[in-house]
Amino acid sequence: MVKKTSIWIFVCLAMVGNILVVQAQYDEVYRPQYHFSPTKGWIGDPDGLIHYKGVYHLFWWGHAVSRDLVHWEELPYPMQGGPGDFSYFSGSVVVDKNNDSGFGNESMIAFYTRHYPGDTLPEAQAISVSNDGVIFNYYKKNPVLDINKVFFRDPQVFWHDETKKWIMAVSLPNEQSVHFYSSENLKKWKFLSEFKGLGVQNSFWECPDLFEVPVKGKKDEKHWVLLIGRGPNRVQYFVGDFDGNRFIPYSNIESYLKRGIGLQGEIFEDFEEVRSNKYSSNSKRGFLGNRFLLSENFKNDTIAWESSCFQISKPAINFLVSGSNDIQNHSIQLIIDNRTREESAGNGDSIFRWKGWNVAKWLGKSAKIRVIDKSVNDSANIAIDHIQFSDQLMDTNLEHGLWLDYGNDFYAARTWRDYDNNSKRKVMLGWMGNWRYANQVPTSWGKGFESIPREIQLIETGEGLRIVQNPIPELKTLRTTSFELKEIPLKANLQLSKIPEYGNTYEMNAVFKFTGNSELQINLQEDGNKSLVLTYDSSTNLFSVDRSTTTNATSKEFIEKFKGLMKAPVKLKNDLLEIRIFVDRSSVEIFTQDGEKVFSVLTFPGPEQTGASLHSKGDEVIIKGLKVWKLNSIWKNKNNN
Repeated sequence: MVKKTSIWIFVCLAMVGNILVVQAQYDEVYRPQYHFSPTKGWIGDPDGLIHYKGVYHLFWWGHAVSRDLVHWEELPYPMQGGPGDFSYFSGSVVVDKNNDSGFGNESMIAFYTRHYPGDTLPEAQAISVSNDGVIFNYYKKNPVLDINKVFFRDPQVFWHDETKKWIMAVSLPNEQSVHFYSSENLKKWKFLSEFKGLGVQNSFWECPDLFEVPVKGKKDEKHWVLLIGRGPNRVQYFVGDFDGNRFIPYSNIESYLKRGIGLQGEIFEDFEEVRSNKYSSNSKRGFLGNRFLLSENFKNDTIAWESSCFQISKPAINFLVSGSNDIQNHSIQLIIDNRTREESAGNGDSIFRWKGWNVAKWLGKSAKIRVIDKSVNDSANIAIDHIQFSDQLMDTNLEHGLWLDYGNDFYAARTWRDYDNNSKRKVMLGWMGNWRYANQVPTSWGKGFESIPREIQLIETGEGLRIVQNPIPELKTLRTTSFELKEIPLKANLQLSKIPEYGNTYEMNAVFKFTGNSELQINLQEDGNKSLVLTYDSSTNLFSVDRSTTTNATSKEFIEKFKGLMKAPVKLKNDLLEIRIFVDRSSVEIFTQDGEKVFSVLTFPGPEQTGASLHSKGDEVIIKGLKVWKLNSIWKNKNNN
C-alpha cells in the first residue's frame, strides 16, 4: 500500500541531511531560484507527473515531491533492481488503486523506455513498481511492450474511465507517429490505433501526452488535447476527440493544419489553381494544400515566377518558403518602382517555414512579387507557398503548426494526472532546454531545469479552439518587495531603477496602450550593450525576443547555437498589450495577452546584468500599469523553515 507518511518520512530525512548545504547548493551561478532543479546532475523531460493524497510528484528519473507545486523536496534515486545495462528514458507513473496489475492496492507503477547505448538495438517499454511511493523496483518480466523498433519511446499511461481501460500513448519518433495501446492489467498491451500524417512532420516526434482540457469560461466543457514534442526543442498540439480507441482531431484543426483554413489574412497566391506538375514535388515538407511553386522547374529563366501588379493594402505580406539560403541566387522579392525593396530565402533545407515582410510604409503603393533562381548547373532551388496579405506579420521562421511555446527552450511538456479526483484544472510542466545545446550550457551544478508550472485552458477563436497557458496562482506566494507605475506616457527611454535590487528573480506584470503605429522595446537582464530584448511592433502585431547579446558564456560554439531571434504575431486587444514576465537568473518566461502566446527562453547573463529599461518610438505608448515583485527563493524559504 502506498503510504503518504512513508513519502514524508523520506522528505524529512532528506531535509535534515541537506539543510546545512541547501544555501550553498542552490546559490551557484545561473542556478534558478524558483524553478525546480535537482541538487546535481542532469534533468530533462518531466516524467511521472501525478497528484495523489495531496502530494505532487515529479520524476526525471530522479524524484521530487511538493505540496503546492512551488516548494520541492528531492527524494532518493527511485529506480532500483535493474540490470544496469540500459538507460531509463522518458515515461510516466500511474497509481493502481484497484490492483489491476496484481502488484498491490495503490501501488505506483513507473513506465519508461528501456534504451540501450548506440541507437541500434530496439527500444521497449518497461516498468518498475513501488509500494511505498519512494523506491521503484524493476519488474523481472520486462519489457511489457516491445515491437522491435529502434525508435519507440516515451510511454504516457493513464486511466480512461469511459471504457474502463488503461491507455498508453507512445511515439515512433523517426516515423512521426504516435501509437495508442490499451490494457486491463498494465502488463499486457493491445494495439488500438495510430496518429500520424498531420502537423509538423520533419523531425523526431517524442513525449506524447493526451488529456482533457477545460474551456475557459464554460463550466464542465472539456476537449481532448494531444501534445507531441517536435525535436529538438518545440511542442505542437492538436485538439479533438478520444473515444478510448482513437484520437481524431477536429475538422477545423485538420483544415487549418493541412490547408491553412482560418489563417488571418487574404490569400494572394497559393498555387492551388495551377494545373501543372511544375507546381508540385515530393521533395518538400510542410506546404499547405497540394501545390507550391518550385523554382527548379523553371531553370531556363532567372525569374521563376512573377505576380501580377497589386496595390499594397495590408501592413504585412506572409509566405511559406523552403530551399536554398543563398539569397543572392535564390529568393522571393518585393518589387516596387522596379526596385527590390524586400527579399527572403529559405533555411537551406527542404522544410517550409513562415517568413514575411513589414510593408506598412508602402501602403497604397503598386508592387509585384518575384521569385528568382539564378543557378544553372547545381540542384539548389527555392520553393514558395501560400502568399497572403495580413494585418499580422507571421515572420516566425517556424513551420506551419499549432505551437505551445514560441521560445527556443520549452520541450517535452507533460501534465499532472490527479488521482485524488478533486481538481478541475489542468497543470503542465516542460523542460527548459534545447537539444541543440543542452549539454553545453554553462552551469556548474548539473544540466537543466524545469519550467514554472502552468495552468492550461482552451479558448474559442475564429480559427478554432486554441490553448492558453498561465503561471499557476501558487507562485504569488513568493512575492515580496514591489514597485508600481501607472498611467505614464513612455516618451522614449525609461530606466526601471529598482529592478537591479531584485537580483534577476522577479515577476513583472504590465499593460501598455498603443495610440497608433509604435514600437515598444523592453530590455531585461541589461548591462551596457548586453540584454535580452523584447520588441512589439503595433503596425504588424509582431512580438519578438532577441537574445543575440544576452549571455556572458565564453564558448563560441555554444554562443553560435544559442543566439537567436524568436517571433510570433500577438494581436492587441482594445489597443492594449498585456504581458506577464518571470525572470529567474538564467531564464525568462513571457506570457502575452493572458497566455495566448508564450516565449520560454534561457539567458545565462553575467553577474552585472540585472537592469531593465523601456523604450518606444513612433506614436505614443502609455504605460497603463506596470508592477514588479521580487520573488523569494524556494530554497531559502526551505532553509529558513
